[in-house]
Amino acid sequence: MKGRAMPIVMSVAFLMAAGVAAAQQGAQAEASVAQLLASANASEEVPPERCVRDPYAEFNGIAVDPVNNLIVMSAPNIRGVMLYPRTAGTTGNEVTAPLGMISGPRTHLSGMSGVMVDPLHQEFYGIETDIGDSVAAFPYRARGNTDARVLAIPIGGWGMAMSPQRREFAVSIEDNDQLMIFGRGAQGVARPLRQVRGKLTTLADPKGVAWDVPHHELIVANEGNWSRSAWDPDYSGGGEYRPPSITVFAESANGDAKPLRVIQGKLTGLDAPAGLAVDPVHDEIAVVNSGDGSVLIFGRTASGNIAPKRIIKGPHTLLKHPIGLALDPVHNELWVANWGHTAEVFERTASGDAAPKRVIRSAPPGTPVAGMSVIPALGYDSKRDQLLVPN
Repeated sequence: MKGRAMPIVMSVAFLMAAGVAAAQQGAQAEASVAQLLASANASEEVPPERCVRDPYAEFNGIAVDPVNNLIVMSAPNIRGVMLYPRTAGTTGNEVTAPLGMISGPRTHLSGMSGVMVDPLHQEFYGIETDIGDSVAAFPYRARGNTDARVLAIPIGGWGMAMSPQRREFAVSIEDNDQLMIFGRGAQGVARPLRQVRGKLTTLADPKGVAWDVPHHELIVANEGNWSRSAWDPDYSGGGEYRPPSITVFAESANGDAKPLRVIQGKLTGLDAPAGLAVDPVHDEIAVVNSGDGSVLIFGRTASGNIAPKRIIKGPHTLLKHPIGLALDPVHNELWVANWGHTAEVFERTASGDAAPKRVIRSAPPGTPVAGMSVIPALGYDSKRDQLLVPN
């Protein structure tokens, strides 16, 4: 027994010593953490070694109010909305001064895409896309970090359009291949009045939406990503990429409704269509091609595999990664927002490699565009020593 007691006593002593050392190390670690927290609290933040960001607004969606002379553009990289006078922009290199901006936690704005204006009630709307799940509405006079009227929607909203006569507005949900129609003023968790969704709709990653009020039609630009699982929860198969299209529905469409007309095929020139607008006065539909950097103009009643009436494309247009589009039939102007620091104003009848009438700039010419808004992950390529940043 005596021969066995010594190892036991030594083991206990060793454990006690190890425990004391661990306690001392723990105390030192706690002190270091406390010191770090104290330092962080004192300065309110721990500054990074370096930061990659764009301090200038990078435009996305655009809407024009020709009655109240207002331009509204979303700027997802700064989680905000920029407001400009309708006559803004120059032919030179000057940065355009905005009327104001909306941004901050109270606004419910983060990764936005589309914007919409309501001239009658003098309100503008922003729709959340990748990380948000809401539509936020503001009065024209709103500025800064201001409270919004918020409507909950499924994640993946993209485009919006309104009918003042019906007191309704439509939103496209790209993730669900779906259109949702709400009553004007809807907020909270209000149910939609109608939903267009299903196999017959042929909706496939819907983007821009336009409401042709005089002709009682809804017009949608589809990029082409399609999966039955978007509207069938029991489906476990894969998806497919369909040719891009423009689909036209009756404004009263509901459920798995078949479109009235579809513009689709090689002759159309559609290439990742995004922002879309209708001109019921001159019977035209304009859509921006984010894929090849162009604007296509079709006849309002066009259908099938048909070529556009006009194409705006070329180096003189200054179009670069265009994504948002708005039409002003009152002043005969076509507006295009680039995914970057510029928005161009063209004559409504512009065609070919046409130079814009005016350019709105949020930054000096030549300023690099970071091109980042919603960053869900980050990767590092050790072979090339590069950061991989998905948006």
